[in-house]
Amino acid sequence: MYSLSLCLSLLLAQVDPKADHLVRSSRKKIKSMDYLTVQFSYTVENRADTTHTRIHRIGTFRSRPKQNKFAVDLGDVAILSDGKTIWQFLRKEKEVNISNFDPKESFSIERIFRIYEEDMKVRLDKTETFQGQTIYKVSLFPISDGTDYFRVEVWIEARTELPQRMRISHRDGTVVEYELKKYDTRPIPDSVFVFDTKAHPDVRVIDLR
Repeated sequence: MYSLSLCLSLLLAQVDPKADHLVRSSRKKIKSMDYLTVQFSYTVENRADTTHTRIHRIGTFRSRPKQNKFAVDLGDVAILSDGKTIWQFLRKEKEVNISNFDPKESFSIERIFRIYEEDMKVRLDKTETFQGQTIYKVSLFPISDGTDYFRVEVWIEARTELPQRMRISHRDGTVVEYELKKYDTRPIPDSVFVFDTKAHPDVRVIDLR
């Protein structure tokens, strides 16, 4: 006789073919890009916190997906990586911290694209129309309990096959939501992904490698 937990596991293991196709197509589209620039906003809110602290930021994300290079500009903070080294530049403090790049600890915006590489079960929730475009809402559930999140919701535009919005629900009650727009695939020079300390002589360098 099956236990309730086993029954639930078997139900969750059933793959939604259309949702699986949507995620695979979107992942393939992103991985095929040589260059990617996207404008984004993100909101962080801990719903388990009685203070209801809410953080909202906007920025620009640039990447060379095939080479694991990315640059995030949040105005007062810039985070750059050439795939080996990561620089965190604090403009107001005139300080840059240098460390070895670790994909597991990279800036959160990168997770939007890396999360497609993880082992997940998917489900198509609904189809919506926004500004004349068809949008598919897909939910992804990690197979492993070892992840720090338990559900990821992605809104994928049918025409472009690109994510327009993503909500990540963490086990500690934190919810992170991204809005993505103005995708651009024009070439980006490699210098964008490296912080040139010689070009910033007034910046304090803290090398943590």
